Amino acid sequence: MDVKLEQPYMEMAERTYETLVKYYFVKEQRLFLENYEKRLDDRDFSYLWPFSGVLSAVNALANMKGEGEKYKKELIHVLNSLEKYRDMDADPAAYDSYVIEQGGGSKFYDDNQWLGLDFVEAYKTLGDRHYLDVAKEMFDFSISGWSEELGGGIYWQEDHKTSKNTCSNGPAAVLAMKLFEETGQDEYMIWAKKILEWTKILWNPESGVYGDHVKIDGSIDRTTYTYNTGTVIHANALLFKATNDSIYLEEARMLAQNSLTHFTTKHPDISIHLLPPTPWFNAILFKGYLALYEVDPDKDRTFIDTMRNNIDYAWAHARDVHGLFSPDWSGKTGMDKKHQWLLDQAPMVEMYALFAKME
Repeated sequence: MDVKLEQPYMEMAERTYETLVKYYFVKEQRLFLENYEKRLDDRDFSYLWPFSGVLSAVNALANMKGEGEKYKKELIHVLNSLEKYRDMDADPAAYDSYVIEQGGGSKFYDDNQWLGLDFVEAYKTLGDRHYLDVAKEMFDFSISGWSEELGGGIYWQEDHKTSKNTCSNGPAAVLAMKLFEETGQDEYMIWAKKILEWTKILWNPESGVYGDHVKIDGSIDRTTYTYNTGTVIHANALLFKATNDSIYLEEARMLAQNSLTHFTTKHPDISIHLLPPTPWFNAILFKGYLALYEVDPDKDRTFIDTMRNNIDYAWAHARDVHGLFSPDWSGKTGMDKKHQWLLDQAPMVEMYALFAKME
């Protein structure tokens, strides 16, 4: 059963972003808080990962039909603020997990891949080739983390190479294909295929979806998160788009169906099948669904409609008195949390904006 809402998605996206800015934006430094309300042990600003969620959100706002144009200036501001995380001495270039002036932090390959994907989108939105060049730098940093230990794969963390994760390989394959689309350079597609082939070590035939990581000793953590399967769907969809080889389409379709079976839960008193309380991870899965829908000749809307029902239900049931979202989209828990995480809010902006783009 669909949830019927009166507001257009554009309005929902804009209102959610206004709320995010109201409670998280630190005007003097043009950065954001990690939580609202701020925890006693929070640092002054958010870590890079939640900040990247805001960048993805504003990228999506800037691509809405009709109203997107007014967010291009905001996108430039966010991109400029991002530079406060950039390690100018890094070779290859990369971004630290925290603000450089306050000590910086480790460099995570996946964090920089998410940025690379947003740099490609910023290039397409703003037409400034600088962002495409920085996206290439993010890919160069990514493959600097590739090694033949365990037969290949990209490590998760530059200075702590103890695991190779789906989250540091799936988005690298997506970024490679995005760069192939923009440049036509075959090396990017070669890398995408190579990365995806290695990442299959983390697919679990019992669950039908991807596990989290493999440790250097060869042991595999089979914990499942929606985004890990989402990036692999996305990369396969882009490979089908580029090659017209049906093997990639069938893989994407299979993973999309398995993701619904594995991740959604039917609550006894709720009319829809809900995804886990991991909004940002779910947004990554959604982008995989969108990529599949774009190229699938069957135009099966099952996966997109499932996500639509989830975020519609969240709008109606999972916002607190401030207008902030519980990560539990059922609204059954988290509504009275004192500290709401920035990365639970930003993906809501992004998903409403992505639906607004489709309207």
